[in-house]
Amino acid sequence: MKTSMMRFVAGLTVTGIIGLLLLEALKILMVPIAVWVMGLLALALKVVMLGALVVLGIGFFLYRRSQREGARA
Repeated sequence: MKTSMMRFVAGLTVTGIIGLLLLEALKILMVPIAVWVMGLLALALKVVMLGALVVLGIGFFLYRRSQREGARA
């Protein structure tokens, strides 16, 4: 009985140590991963904003052109 209890407790201890090591490794790795993801999101936002500006510019150009064509007719 005592041996099985000690094996159980030893298993819990090993599991706890492995979990603690994994947690510390994740703490170290999450900072660069988070920075990388934020950089990707910033880049995606810049692309979307540039696309929106291009679409607005084309729309304004076409609107002005249609206004000028209407004034000539």
